[in-house]
Order: sequence, then C-alpha cells, then structure tokens
Amino acid sequence: MKSVKHENFVDLSKLCSIRIGGKAKTVYFPSSPEEIRTLLIEADNADKSFFPVGIGSNTVFSDGILDFVFVSTRNLKKYIIRQQEDTFYIEAEAGVSFKTITNIVKKLNLEGFENLSGIPATVGGAVVMNAGAFGTEISDIIEEVHWFDREGNLHVLKRDQIDFSYRSSPFQKEGFVYKAVLKLKPSKKDIKSIIKKHLEERNKKQPLEYPTAGSTFKNTRKYPAGYLLERVGLKGYKIGNVAFSEKHANFLINLGGGKFKELKKLIETAERRVGELYRIKLEKEIQIVE
Repeated sequence: MKSVKHENFVDLSKLCSIRIGGKAKTVYFPSSPEEIRTLLIEADNADKSFFPVGIGSNTVFSDGILDFVFVSTRNLKKYIIRQQEDTFYIEAEAGVSFKTITNIVKKLNLEGFENLSGIPATVGGAVVMNAGAFGTEISDIIEEVHWFDREGNLHVLKRDQIDFSYRSSPFQKEGFVYKAVLKLKPSKKDIKSIIKKHLEERNKKQPLEYPTAGSTFKNTRKYPAGYLLERVGLKGYKIGNVAFSEKHANFLINLGGGKFKELKKLIETAERRVGELYRIKLEKEIQIVE
C-alpha cells in the first residue's frame, strides 16, 4: 500500500469544505485503476475502513487522528468526450470536478447537466450521493458507472442496473466509484444563460461566503428540511463558532475556528427539536466520519 503515493498526518479540515476536522493518519493519492485495486484489497485484508475523498463538500471529519484508508481522487481527473450521432458521452474519472463538466456543456451547448452546474462536487462523490438540484439528479444523465467492489473487482454497471434514490445510491455502502459516463444531447436552448441564472440563484439563497458543508439534512416527504429548522427556531442559531445559516437554515456554516463538537451538538439539537415538535426523524445528508 505504501507504494501508492501518500501523505501522513494530513489536516482533514483541508479536505472538506466546512474546514473542520482532525488529522488523517494517511491519505493515499492513486492515479490508476491498478492503484485503486491495490488500496481496496489491502484495506480489506487489514480490516480497515476505506473512505474516498473528493472535495468533501458534504463531509465532516471528527477531531483527533483517524486511521482509515483515506483515498483522495485528486489525481483521477482524466476525461474523454465521445459523440455518436446526436448524443455526446462524457467519460469522466472520479476526481473530475463539476466545474470542468460545466465548462464542457457550455462550450458544446449540451442539455441535461445545466441544473447540476453549481454543485460543488466531483463526479465520484456526486454519483455516490446521487447529487441533485433544481429538479435534476445526476442519475438522470448517467449512462454507466465503473465501480470497484471491496475486494478490488471492477464492475461496469448500466444505469438500469443501479438502484438510485433521493440523495442515495448503492455505492455509499462500500467500494470505489472509479468513473462515470454521462449522456447528454445538443440543445436548442441557451445553456450558458440557464447556468448563469442557476448560479445567481445559488449565490442569493446559499451562504457561500462561509465554509459550509452544504445541505445538512435531506428534505422530508412533507417538508423541506430548511423549513422545519426555521420553524423550530434554528435559523441563525449557533453553538460556539458553528451555526445554521441566517440565509438558509439547512446550511451549517463555520464562522471561523469552528469545532467538531459544536457542529455535532447543533445537529443533535436540530434532530431533537424537529422530532419533538413535528414527530419527524430528520435524515442527515452530510456524511460524518469519526
């Protein structure tokens, strides 16, 4: 495992967008499928938790030293664009950012990705959580996913073989999403202007001026999570240097020097208040690693 490029005692707060967390004993930086396979097999043999890390936009790490097999997708940024008749396929490795995909679809005026364009994500993380915005989920445009199981075997799954649901996929349980193929069509609409409008809307409604972990809880069937948090008095509520945003109650923000224990207490407070007042059990959208 040490033959794969790695760094020791890495500051985990730099690997997530809310900038909170302790240290990773080791972070690995594979740059090929063979290296991913090696890491998975050795993690399995050592009975260690295997944790892929993209840009960490919906991830929070606990304090202290975490001895997981952390696998960064930083060196997995290759992509290919193919055209077959009137359809374009973007085959992108796990570390390709949504910003890169956005630039491609703007240049080629491709339809299907525009609603997802402002999400701070990489392809791998987005597939794992079935990222979505403005009524579109990434599963809507997936053609196939190349995925390693825990034992290091590579599987190529077609869209109809994958059981996606709201902010969920089978890939959350184990293994590693190596790459995905996105299927898009040329559009008669002005894709650039649609993307610009969505980005403006995001900037208005979301507290992007602070380090944030994005949406804290999944929306419930009956109510958006932000509505429930606002109704129980948590909009703008803070503990120490971590708060639910004044701009959007479902966004946790780091006001500067925020601690994991403060964030965890806020989450527990929200779950308790919504449970008591609405008899609704909130389900976390962010992933807590401890």
